[in-house]
Amino acid sequence: MLKEYDREKAVAYARKWALDHNPTYANYELYGGDCTNYISQCLRAGNIPFDNIGEHVLKKWYWYSEYSRTPTWTAAEPFYKYVVGNNSISTENYGVYARDAVYNELELGDIVQLVYDNVAYHAMIVTDIILEGEYLLDYLICQHTYDLLDYPLSLKEGERRYIKILGYY
Repeated sequence: MLKEYDREKAVAYARKWALDHNPTYANYELYGGDCTNYISQCLRAGNIPFDNIGEHVLKKWYWYSEYSRTPTWTAAEPFYKYVVGNNSISTENYGVYARDAVYNELELGDIVQLVYDNVAYHAMIVTDIILEGEYLLDYLICQHTYDLLDYPLSLKEGERRYIKILGYY
């Protein structure tokens, strides 16, 4: 049964740690970037539990320590493949449930990735929606690797991929 993702808790965590690093987790700034580690922390703060069930490391999602973690927790493209590919019979329906999205359907707590040749290299979380009446003007995002708090998505350069977090099993 699908359980609800707590978008408000994920966004509160994103804002709290956007310009700093939670000492509970390792910081990967010097090892290719900390963006996906930070995004995974935000999802975890939104009540999404670790996934230890998959048949191999790329079908699991967790971080217990620097030495006990999955690439899906810390690397942008493995994260994407895990979250959107985690809805098939082979996953036993456990863990994050997400799908590709389009720009105008994003909500608080959804994920935006920057991609090159259809491979993700950066991840951000939506922390606010800027509307004029019912007209969508922009989204604000938070990120690590260079740290940003409530930064306009419209100012980010590059091709984007949008991920709708639907909940978890």
